[in-house]
Amino acid sequence: MSGKRDQARRAQQKAVRNRAAREARRRAVPAHVRRRRRLLRWSWLPALVLLGLAVNLLTIGPGYREARAAYDAGEEWEAVDLFDRVDGWTFVERWKGAFNAGTARYRAGMYGSAIQHLDEALESVPDEHRCDVQTNRALALQAEEQDTREEAEEQLAYVEELAAALAAQAAGEPYDAELLEPPYEGADDPTVADELGFAGFLLRMAADHAALAAEALADPACTPPPSQGGGGQDEQDQQDQGGGGQDEQDQGGGGQDAAPTPQQEAEQRMQELLDLATDVERLAQAAQDGTLEGAPTPGAGGQEAPDPAQAEAQRQEALAERNQQAGGGGGGQPAPSGGDGTGTTPGGGDGPGTGGSGGTRNW
Repeated sequence: MSGKRDQARRAQQKAVRNRAAREARRRAVPAHVRRRRRLLRWSWLPALVLLGLAVNLLTIGPGYREARAAYDAGEEWEAVDLFDRVDGWTFVERWKGAFNAGTARYRAGMYGSAIQHLDEALESVPDEHRCDVQTNRALALQAEEQDTREEAEEQLAYVEELAAALAAQAAGEPYDAELLEPPYEGADDPTVADELGFAGFLLRMAADHAALAAEALADPACTPPPSQGGGGQDEQDQQDQGGGGQDEQDQGGGGQDAAPTPQQEAEQRMQELLDLATDVERLAQAAQDGTLEGAPTPGAGGQEAPDPAQAEAQRQEALAERNQQAGGGGGGQPAPSGGDGTGTTPGGGDGPGTGGSGGTRNW
């Protein structure tokens, strides 16, 4: 026992002597040398971070150029894949990756996914580029609204065929048996009330998209700044050239004839969709109660619904006019950010660009 205690004591004394020796050597080193060693010891972490950022920028540049080339060439699906790859490696200005991926999805017709990516970009986009994101987001929301509305119209057409088939079955007349089959194995047989309820749900979804589009178009970042006036000789020359007075009133017709803004059009579509959804839901309740005969047709008595293609063309024209007033220019197709515009590095430069095909607000 005593031998083991002696060994333990000697080991402890040796450890104390070693610590004392190390401390003596440390104190023998000048203070400025010790500080330098500590700085060198901890400098590897910032150096590693900077190295990672450099590698990230070098990787993103070629990837963005390849994705943008596919986008400009009209290869939408390839552009989506390439922009997704760039988005996954974007650590500086994360909003650019989501913006580019969302814009590519909009052009490829993936409107729901485009809205999700543009919503993500909106969370971190700086104020000076917020309108770029809201512009493309409004376009994606309007496209999703149109698709959902068309789906609701197809659902209403199916309800008419279903009602006719049920009536023919009850009367013992020929009918299309496929219309009465369940949509999938294990599902209940289709009923007019349920199918009308689903059509009302789709119409309310379309109204939600229209409301979100109106909200995006009303963003203060996209509102043209008010005129600063300036007065002087230029205003006097304009008054002299204008002729003024009664002639302008006779020709212009006042502010009542002014075309509605894109925001107002979206709000109007939202209200129309909500009214139509209410009518459809009323029909669904009537079908549930067995009082469907004699019920008014959805939208009857109101204004005739405009042609979807014509309405879309009018909206695009109004968006282009608003873009010109805001100083944006550009056409109706959105452009991804980070190209040869204001950014010095593609996809991750000092500022986002929009390519050479148009302005930053592609209404």
